[in-house]
Amino acid sequence: MLKVLILENDWLILSFLKSYLENKGFEVNCVQSISRAENLLKSKCFDLLLCERIMADGDVFDLLERIRDKNIFMKVMLFSRKKSLRDRIKALSLANDFLAKPFNFTELSLKIDNLLKLEKIDQNLIVEDSFLLKDSAVLNYNNHFRPQELKILECLNRYKNMIVTYEMISSYVWGCKEPLPTKKTISVYIRRIRIKINIKKIKIITIKGRGYRLIYL
Repeated sequence: MLKVLILENDWLILSFLKSYLENKGFEVNCVQSISRAENLLKSKCFDLLLCERIMADGDVFDLLERIRDKNIFMKVMLFSRKKSLRDRIKALSLANDFLAKPFNFTELSLKIDNLLKLEKIDQNLIVEDSFLLKDSAVLNYNNHFRPQELKILECLNRYKNMIVTYEMISSYVWGCKEPLPTKKTISVYIRRIRIKINIKKIKIITIKGRGYRLIYL
């Protein structure tokens, strides 16, 4: 289930967004201060952040600058009444999309849908109580997979055929929680995964100094 955090001081917009996203099956958290949003982002990972730029306790630009490198996979949509060219350029340097207020709710809904489409996990991958692929021969089911191993596999499969860096794996599996794993720790998990998967079907290639790439054989 995709997780969305809404940071907005207008209760009407907040209510609409919450209702709209929950009806689409997303898990939604709502806050009305930057400090509360930042605390949530430190303890929980989100797929999408929808935020008003100017809040009672500050400018969201400052929040985005603090969290951007730690939330690699989180998409951000910013909306604001400040819509000069300078403001829009700054907004798009920190967020994935920008919408000027007042806005049309239909346009907002379409923009949200477009951002969330980017977060849909590849349909070759289904994560339920266990890690399953359409080709059930990929995994040796007699081997027990730890939760972190399943999440690492999910991350690699999501970006299969691409280089998945250590930082991407760390962000995807452990989020913002500290202490974060070292490269050596991630390498140990990868070694265990290689033992448990059917290497005749898929292969995890080490990209020296950068990370890994999963390919289907």
